[in-house]
Amino acid sequence: MSSEFAASIVASLPDAVVSIDRTSTIVAVNSAAQALFGWSAEEFVGQTLAQTIIPSDFAAQHARGMEQFAARGHGPVIGKRIDIVARDRAGRRFPIELSVFLDPVRPGEIFHATIRDVSDRAAREASTVAERARLTQFLDAAADSWWDCTIGSHTVVSERFGALLHTATESIVFADPSQLAAIHPDDRARVAQAWGAHLDGSAGRYESTHRVIRADGAVCWLRDRGRAVEFANGRPLRVVGTTVDVTEHQGAEERLRNAQRLEMLGLLAGGFAHDLNNLLAAIRGQAALAATELHVTPAVIESLEAIQLATTKAKMLTTNMLTLGKPLTEAVRNVSVPAVIMETLQIARPGLSKSIAITVELAALESVEVVMDASAFQQAVLNLLLNARDAMPQGGRLRISGSLIEREVGAHRVQLRFADTGVGISPELLHRIFQPFFTTKPAGVGTGLGLAVVQQVIHGAHGTIEVQSDVGRGTTFIVELPVAPISAARGSDASRGSESCAPKHIVLTEDHPVLRQMLTEALRAEGHTVTPSGGGAETVRVATDPAMSAQVLVLDLFLPSMDGFRIHTFVEEALGYTVPVVFISSDPAAALPLRAPASMCLLHKPFEIPQLLDAVKRVVEACAKSTSATR
Repeated sequence: MSSEFAASIVASLPDAVVSIDRTSTIVAVNSAAQALFGWSAEEFVGQTLAQTIIPSDFAAQHARGMEQFAARGHGPVIGKRIDIVARDRAGRRFPIELSVFLDPVRPGEIFHATIRDVSDRAAREASTVAERARLTQFLDAAADSWWDCTIGSHTVVSERFGALLHTATESIVFADPSQLAAIHPDDRARVAQAWGAHLDGSAGRYESTHRVIRADGAVCWLRDRGRAVEFANGRPLRVVGTTVDVTEHQGAEERLRNAQRLEMLGLLAGGFAHDLNNLLAAIRGQAALAATELHVTPAVIESLEAIQLATTKAKMLTTNMLTLGKPLTEAVRNVSVPAVIMETLQIARPGLSKSIAITVELAALESVEVVMDASAFQQAVLNLLLNARDAMPQGGRLRISGSLIEREVGAHRVQLRFADTGVGISPELLHRIFQPFFTTKPAGVGTGLGLAVVQQVIHGAHGTIEVQSDVGRGTTFIVELPVAPISAARGSDASRGSESCAPKHIVLTEDHPVLRQMLTEALRAEGHTVTPSGGGAETVRVATDPAMSAQVLVLDLFLPSMDGFRIHTFVEEALGYTVPVVFISSDPAAALPLRAPASMCLLHKPFEIPQLLDAVKRVVEACAKSTSATR
């Protein structure tokens, strides 16, 4: 190539070309260099680079490079493309892209530099950096955390991502969101499936709602959403997305689902509770009567006790479902804490293993009462007793203790402790044990309703319940209830005793024939004269007949033709005096009217025969006291 042709090519280049010798003196420039720097060719030639285009703060660095080339035959910029700053004749500094190469004819003597003004590119890059900084600031300020995943390499996360996991951001290392170490083991496969579906194109974006275990051990719910933004050969190279804590939202959804399930459960239980409780009452009563027969062997007694326990557990299941399925209309009154606990222990004791030693320490609560529904309180205590039993399959110790505490001046509360030596509950499950349908028991053993009912009953009485547990050592449930104001009358808890009631003429109304027969036999065995009846009109006729007027009524509360309350009202109006009455009902939601007299009480089926006899005795004595007080 001739020198003239080469010169013509250089002159036509859009980039500036400056040629220098070993002393950095300019020997030639093209027209683009003249236009870029504002010097004419005549002004350029003979001056050094430091005198023309190199800023003063780079002059020493340039001189060292030239000295290095003279000494070693190579320099730091020879054959390379670098970004550097230049200046023009007016002193304006601007970014350039510089490439330096040796002259092919006179290498080591002449150097050529191609120079390109990259001010526009630098401005764009600066703008991009600024935009990225603003975007990062925006994302960091948003509620969601963000992440940027380079497939097969690494994932960059925001500081807020670390805050979600309660750990330092720099310690979070994972190749993609599905490999995050904190993901709950039970959810990892589902996250990986969602991630893979987006990468293979079957899902338009990556989305996953899953649990993670934070550094502090707490479990929370996160929702990932992301989309591929860079591709190669149709495969994603980079996916960016956000992560947000949805624990509260997930909890609300779970509560809504539970509420819907409980509503359906209540409707289902309500449909069969009446008939089932009638059958349970008949079975339990017949078993109790059979156990009183002479010459019954211990083995038969044990079998009869097992039958009674089975009916108790069946009643518990029905009551639990109804209690959670719909609000109960409670018969709130003053209730003796020790009396309810001891009575419940008596009911539950046949179903508690003989290898479980039970200690009761309630002396401090001997005269203490709380205001709540007695049946609901008994249900809560029974659930706690059976929960303790299930926690000690190999036996152990159950300690029930009570004390009076004063949280505020003048405001006393009953504190009950149910402490077992069972298997305990792990910390990660402890906060869930009061959730409906949650159970740690094997399939077929627990329904997950018992402790939920306990909490609902205690909270309904303005109380609190807490749990402390140590795996392998046992669990303690701590119940606190406000103490009832002291009243002169003890309500239906008054005058309980072990003496039998004097024989009375009892009119018994029960529409279930098997149960009617069993109750009739039980009352007659106690010495009472019993006239059984299957309907409301027949009861009114028999009870008001002067020749056989009723002294006590035992009435099924809900009869097809007339309810028990109306029957009682008709009988009293016809006779003109108070007739003591024991209502019986298979509906756990049934309750007495507010301010019901002590001569009126209610038993929920199935009940013990002694409970019925005691109820008859109490209403008779209450009626007698009321009558004598008005004379």
